[in-house]
Amino acid sequence: MSIKVFNNLDSVSADYWNNSIEDNNLFVRYDFLKYYSDNHKEIEHIYVVSENERLYGHVFNINLSDISNYTRYAFFKYIFDFFVRFIKLRFFYFTNSFLTNIPAFSIKRPFDLKNILFTLNKNIKSDFIVIPDFLFDNINNKSDLEGFVKVEVEEEMILNISNSWIDFNSYRASLKTKYRRRVDNISKRSIELDIKLLELEDIELNKESIQKLFNNVTDNANFKGPVFNVNALFDLTANLADFRLYGYFMDNKLLAFSSEFTHLHTLYSYFVGIDYNYNKQYSLYERILCETINHAILFKKDNLVFGRTANEFKSNFGAVPQQSFIYILVRNKLLRMVLRKILINIKPKAWIQRFPFKTIT
Repeated sequence: MSIKVFNNLDSVSADYWNNSIEDNNLFVRYDFLKYYSDNHKEIEHIYVVSENERLYGHVFNINLSDISNYTRYAFFKYIFDFFVRFIKLRFFYFTNSFLTNIPAFSIKRPFDLKNILFTLNKNIKSDFIVIPDFLFDNINNKSDLEGFVKVEVEEEMILNISNSWIDFNSYRASLKTKYRRRVDNISKRSIELDIKLLELEDIELNKESIQKLFNNVTDNANFKGPVFNVNALFDLTANLADFRLYGYFMDNKLLAFSSEFTHLHTLYSYFVGIDYNYNKQYSLYERILCETINHAILFKKDNLVFGRTANEFKSNFGAVPQQSFIYILVRNKLLRMVLRKILINIKPKAWIQRFPFKTIT
């Protein structure tokens, strides 16, 4: 199998890249990757091409101490923070780190990842290789990849859209009294908000606010990868009908925004920004969740993917977790021995699953 690795998408023609993409996968298409890479030039983008396969990943620097936020044991966190808090290492993430639960590849089985990684190692420099479970699970022979550590990460939260829901009111009616009242209170607190689908001129006018609001959310995240440049939202809005950006205004002041991708039977909710000074007063985040549920119903999607954060909070709206893992290879053998015990003890924080529906929908 002939494998080619590029770090510049301009080295590949759009037709050649797209001709092996199954289901016209939005997140692997040439145009989507182009808008993303053009606005994130500080990241080393990696494109892998073989006869029947197209894969994307990227390399970025992170502070190793960020990983300690996931460990279950205070002792390991203390040791980890003390010894590695000033160490920055290069991570090769074999997917899109901004859309971690969406496959950034189109492959045909059987899939020889070992051969691809061998080729990648000759072309890129990295201290860690991180492979998401949805790629690792497609490997032809998993025994070929020794040294990888399986690490559980935050669950991806998914709401299954019931066939009985024809609009948001029918979703609301399916909730238990406690949760139905909660939705009603959200509506009351946020009634003064002006919610609008943003056009290009709106994005340009509010670009600085959008970046600030997005940073408010990511600054609270346990893991801090590369910084997302909201200029990409402008290109996505301008060129992709499958992408929509919404603004939440009060007296022409942007207090929050949300974005959505639709692909096949799923609506994906990503790139949310919030002014936390107004979040409680206007139920900003809760209103975003309600609006997104409404859109998934109106677009007649089967599933709504909320992403990996605020899991317990999202379960109040009916989202359920899908267990997720990554596989990590530490390239340096000495560092691998030091970190292995810490990596295998990484565990997402426990939380309580809520069950808001009257019956299973």
